[in-house]
Amino acid sequence: MINKEVLIKHIKKHEERQLIMKTLNKVESVLKSHTIRCTDFYDPYQISLCIPILENIMDIKYVIEGGYEKAERKVIIIYPEYMSLDEKNCPISAIKISGKFQEEDLTHRDFLGAILGLGLKREKIGDILVGDRQANIIAFKELNDFIRLNLEKISKYKVTVEESSFHDLIKVQEDFKLVYTTVASLRLDTIAGAGFGESRNAIARLISNDRAKVNFKPVNQPSYILNEGDIISFKGKGRIILDTIGNKTKKDRYKVLIKRMI
Repeated sequence: MINKEVLIKHIKKHEERQLIMKTLNKVESVLKSHTIRCTDFYDPYQISLCIPILENIMDIKYVIEGGYEKAERKVIIIYPEYMSLDEKNCPISAIKISGKFQEEDLTHRDFLGAILGLGLKREKIGDILVGDRQANIIAFKELNDFIRLNLEKISKYKVTVEESSFHDLIKVQEDFKLVYTTVASLRLDTIAGAGFGESRNAIARLISNDRAKVNFKPVNQPSYILNEGDIISFKGKGRIILDTIGNKTKKDRYKVLIKRMI
């Protein structure tokens, strides 16, 4: 059996230790019962925490699956080393939601809110792709019938729900508002203030109150220094990307391009 305490002794944060312990419980179940087990949906940072741990465990293999190549939220399927996986072993599937709505009528938040309003937990739901008159939700197969029978409306729009295929997922083109500006520093509060159009002090308070993530990792330091390509998200506000860091101006300010997701 595995020594969980040894494997996580270098992990300091309570939330991260909890996540890895939950994953190791799945591993333990695989080794004891010689069956396939699956984690909840994890974001990229959570997955990055688990992979080095899993790589150090003998007698198991794992596959990371989110339904499509660019999926953000994924599950880790863990199984005995001597086994092989096929499609029927995949515990997640796609759901198609159709209705008389346009892409601009409903947002990712509308769909997520309706799903969570059914009493489901966020970790049981993967990516949500929104297009014209339809959307796709990736979730655990065991939830398909429940969602199909209980999800009747998204906001004010009546919808129909049916099972779909990963091959038929809609192609979503992400829309951004481009913010070209100059900033005094690459601090998180400075870049986020410019990207969201709010004062640095207001943003700093949100960061200090654990409302911010950088590359999906919780960050509570307003002075945290960002790098080109970093993804910054705030609960209730959305997401921005520090797309480009250019040369400095004569006044020693950074020229930056920030993409704000619409």
